[in-house]
Amino acid sequence: MPWVKSNLGWVALTIAMQTQNALAQGDLLGADEMAEAIVAMTSRVWTGPRTPAPDPTPRPSQAQAVSRSPYALLAVHADPSVPPEASKRALRALEYARGRLDALGWPQPVSDGDLGGGPQLDLYLTSALPSGAYSDGLVPWTYLDRASVFAVLGPAVPEALLEACVTEAYAEAMLLSSDPAEAQTWRRATAAWLTWELTGRFGCDDAVHEQQAEPFRSWVAGASGSGAGGALWLAYLSARHDGEGGHFVRDVWALATQRTWEGAELRADPDLWSATETAVERSGDRLLDNVEDLAVLRWFVGRHEPDDWPLAAIDGDARVPLSRTMTRTPSKVSVRTPLQAFGSAYVVMDAPAWKDAKALRAWLRGEYGVRWSFVAMQLDALGHEIQRIVAPPTTVTPHAYVPIELQEKTTRILFVVTNLSNRLPDADEADVSANERAFELIVDRAD
Repeated sequence: MPWVKSNLGWVALTIAMQTQNALAQGDLLGADEMAEAIVAMTSRVWTGPRTPAPDPTPRPSQAQAVSRSPYALLAVHADPSVPPEASKRALRALEYARGRLDALGWPQPVSDGDLGGGPQLDLYLTSALPSGAYSDGLVPWTYLDRASVFAVLGPAVPEALLEACVTEAYAEAMLLSSDPAEAQTWRRATAAWLTWELTGRFGCDDAVHEQQAEPFRSWVAGASGSGAGGALWLAYLSARHDGEGGHFVRDVWALATQRTWEGAELRADPDLWSATETAVERSGDRLLDNVEDLAVLRWFVGRHEPDDWPLAAIDGDARVPLSRTMTRTPSKVSVRTPLQAFGSAYVVMDAPAWKDAKALRAWLRGEYGVRWSFVAMQLDALGHEIQRIVAPPTTVTPHAYVPIELQEKTTRILFVVTNLSNRLPDADEADVSANERAFELIVDRAD
């Protein structure tokens, strides 16, 4: 034991001498290198996935008309063509978004070191860059990975959308600052969801409607609007796991943050998918059950008044379409549009197809390589659910079977098929086709 103490003392003395020499020379690099060497000798080497740090982007120079908030560290920079009143409205919306998100416990963006002419978070109303969040580069003084950021919004935004567009731009910049390693698609999805929480609108575009129109898409990496369509998935998770508080999604983002100690690329694990799965399972739930449940619930949007929040907030014209209709028994249909990871398809059979049958049998035959969810729902004449039968998710063999005892009021059978993937999706993957799969259904009388 004295030998250990002696060695620890020698290490401490060496560090102190190295630090004094570095200070005397006005160069702290030597002390930093010594500290990094000691950490390297005593710590495990990171062998997990990495992702490139966001590229620094020069700030727009032509947006020179500046409005600074007297209440918060916020500023709006506008092109000469932007009316002053538009800048004032944008600043008010920015103040509101910042105040509400601060109150909800979301982290503030880190200081940009006066890159915008002051310590404020800067929003540029300009056509010099596409709308979105941009990085000035990583900051070296924080414990966790953080980036200096600014936001850009096109100057031609209609007045009716300005509040939602400003809110989404600020939220995306905040998320880029707090976790620069996370995929842009996750930032887009979360910013659109936060915009809905604050303004009642899912972001600045119609990505959620487009996601409903193309339910074969994945929830994040392959989602419409460069990921913004995934806002519906986050709204569902928030409603299921913490009501209207919004803490669940916030805490999942906090769980996914990390510190990269070495190398130029950032540590990419845990990401939002793995953090979400961990949080859901810690609550006693299963992520795949959540995926399956939302696949069913989204069918009812626009078909009758849904009771489930937040689906009731989506416009009635945002219906998921039918993939196929089965018109007789026995019947076999193939759905050729492949489903991305967590994407779904909807097949129906109406009462004239089964005539006087009392029971039906249904088989799912999916392509190999992924797990499948297979749900059969009996609906009445008004489209309300009477009974739901859920087959266990497939494993190695992608086949499933459900027996259907027809109820007296049943006028339609809805089959919901979902690609559960063979692993968690990776939002950093630009190509989402690796786990795309098609399937076929077979339905016959059981009597």
